[in-house]
Amino acid sequence: MLDLALVTGDVASYRASLDRLSAAFSPSAVAALRDPGVPMDRRRAAAAAATAQEPADIRSLVRLLVERDRLTLLPGIARAFGTLVDRRDGIAVAKITTAVELTPEQRAAYVTQLERASGTRIRASFAVDPSLIAGARVLVGDHLVDASLAGRLAELGAQLAS
Repeated sequence: MLDLALVTGDVASYRASLDRLSAAFSPSAVAALRDPGVPMDRRRAAAAAATAQEPADIRSLVRLLVERDRLTLLPGIARAFGTLVDRRDGIAVAKITTAVELTPEQRAAYVTQLERASGTRIRASFAVDPSLIAGARVLVGDHLVDASLAGRLAELGAQLAS
């Protein structure tokens, strides 16, 4: 799918389309499109109507998923496509968990600091976990940095126990 998007030069619209469709197909809609009691022609027509405004390659993908009874794979395909696009563009995905809610300015500062430290652009998501007590836990790709007070206390406890 990424190769097709690169050929058309429309990677951003393919990504937006996949994200939009994976969110739009509710569990009840997916169940209806997978129902063997509904003729395949009607299921194809429903999928075609739902994807009428999407790029042709995306419409073909959804049709194939409906025909092969694999529409439940669409959210995973959308996530994988986004990951490939981010990797191609040199963007790392980070999850930043803090003990308290951050202001937009604090969030921007965290992202800027991570970008400087890693040398790559960062797409960050934020979460709050009061059990951290203070500080933050940052996951960039598969690299975890635990700078929380709870993490430091656990580390100190482990050192004292040994």
